[in-house]
Amino acid sequence: MTETVEVAEVVESAAAVPDPVAMQAQLDRLSAQMDWMVGQMQQQAATREQWSELVETMVPVTRGFMDVATRELEELGQDVTIDDVTRFARTLVRSLPQLEALLAQLDSMSELLATANSLSGAGVAKLTEVLQTAEDKGYFMFAQQGAAIADKVVTEFTEDDVKALGDNVVTILNAVKEMTQPEVMGLVRRTAVTMQEEEIGVEPPSLFALLKSMRDPQTRRGLARVMAMLHTVGEEPAMIEGSPTSGGSSA
Repeated sequence: MTETVEVAEVVESAAAVPDPVAMQAQLDRLSAQMDWMVGQMQQQAATREQWSELVETMVPVTRGFMDVATRELEELGQDVTIDDVTRFARTLVRSLPQLEALLAQLDSMSELLATANSLSGAGVAKLTEVLQTAEDKGYFMFAQQGAAIADKVVTEFTEDDVKALGDNVVTILNAVKEMTQPEVMGLVRRTAVTMQEEEIGVEPPSLFALLKSMRDPQTRRGLARVMAMLHTVGEEPAMIEGSPTSGGSSA
C-alpha cells in the first residue's frame, strides 16, 4: 500500500513539471511584446520631443506676429473702421463673379502666352537661320559697303545737286533703260573684250590696211554705227528730245 502511494506521487510530480520548449516559446513571445512596447514608447517620446521643439520655436514667432498685427491694427484703426471693413467685404462678395471671369481671362491669356512663346521660339530659330545664311552669302557686308557708298554720295553732293538730280531723274532712268538693252550691252561687252585682247606694243595699221578692212561688212557696219553716234552727239538737245530714236536707222 505504501509503495502504491509513492508511485502515484512520483507520477503527479512528473506531470506537474512544465515542458522546456513551450516555456521557451512563451518567453520569446513575452520578449517580443516587451520590445514592441518599448519601441512604441520611444517613438511617442520622440514625437513629444519634436512637438516640444516646434512649440518652443513657434511661440516666439507667433508672439512677434501677434505683436506686429496688434500694433498695425491699432494704427489702422485710426483710418479704417469696422463699417469700412464690412463694406469692403460686401463689395468683395458682390464682385466674386467679376473676379472669377477675370481669373478665367488670365487663364486664357496664360495659355495664349504659352502658345505664342512656343511659336516665337520657332520663329526666332528660323529668323536666326535666315540671318546666318544671309551673313554667309555676304548680304550684310554688301549692305555695309552700300551704306559707305551712300555716305560718300551724301557728303559729296550739295542740295542743288540733289535738286538737279531730281529734275533729271526721268532722263537718267530712260538713258539707263536704253543702255541696258541687250544690243547695247552686247556691244559694250564685245568692245571690252576687243580692247582686252588687243596686244600691247603692236604698231598701228597702215592706211592701206585700213582701206582694206573697209571691205569687211562688220567693219562697215561698225563704222556706220560710229557715224550715227557722232551725228547724235552733234544734234541739238531739242532735236534729241523730239526724235529719241534719231540715228537708230543708220545703224
